[in-house]
Amino acid sequence: MGQQEYDNFRRLIKEWLNTHPEEYAYFVEEMNDKNFKGFQKILTLAMKLAPQYKEATRKRMGNDTSSDFTDLENILLNSNLAEKLINEFHCSNKKNIIPAMLAWLYYGRSYECMVEQGEELAQRTETPKYQKWMISFMVKFVISRSITNGMRSKEDWIAFRRQQKAIEENSLIEWSIEEEKHADNKEVEEVISEEAAIKTVGRKADTRTLPELLIENKEKFIKKIEARLRTRATEIDIARLYIALVEYRFMRHCPIKAFRNALQNQYEDISIVNERGIQKAYKNLITPYGSSKKLMKDIGEDLTAIEELKAFLSE
Repeated sequence: MGQQEYDNFRRLIKEWLNTHPEEYAYFVEEMNDKNFKGFQKILTLAMKLAPQYKEATRKRMGNDTSSDFTDLENILLNSNLAEKLINEFHCSNKKNIIPAMLAWLYYGRSYECMVEQGEELAQRTETPKYQKWMISFMVKFVISRSITNGMRSKEDWIAFRRQQKAIEENSLIEWSIEEEKHADNKEVEEVISEEAAIKTVGRKADTRTLPELLIENKEKFIKKIEARLRTRATEIDIARLYIALVEYRFMRHCPIKAFRNALQNQYEDISIVNERGIQKAYKNLITPYGSSKKLMKDIGEDLTAIEELKAFLSE
């Protein structure tokens, strides 16, 4: 599948998600079912699209000598699965779960759900010990893959664990207050203490290049970003660009200074404004609007500009 085809297909998935809320909600309900109805359907689908997956799964579940699941993943990757999913996506059969499944994988709580269900199964007294051992490595594999492919960060998983702990301990009020503090302080502290953190003993400046910061489709986004910077490169423009790239998971989270330097090193003939101005603009964008919980970036012309940027980058 070419890059343009991939981007178009991903937009189709998003359009399906926006126009089929009831079907998606039903699928999510099944994925969270404690009898694993949704996962059983996905497993059946995988075996249908990649027949060799059934035997490989049987052998893997009976093998307690390995903690790796790469072989199973490779079987799916090497079975023309992407092409088969595209063909099935357009199937009009009402029982077709592929559109909902892809929407869940790209835009839903897919990784969190897999971990939650794994933990649920591991905690059951009737689950054999060797299966619990296997599940623990599967959970580790899911989390590792989510971080590697840029769909989740370590910080996302830490926040997820805090929420789980609050639910288990019935301390949701305390957790909510703490999360508000995290939301208010995390980004602001990054802007204020960025230079101080770099100067701290044992801490190094983030010197990742733009290709290293980008998660996928690097050549495409390098060209897109260049086209944008040649016409719109003010402090607010670059702050909005940063938000659009990170929120759409096109780019990994990084300090504003690192982002600015990566841009300058990538596009040497373009004069990128000083990081101070970008930091100030970014701080304003992530500041709450009045007494509401909405941030400035989520209302008015800033929201419009950022959404336009996301659309431009996705084209």
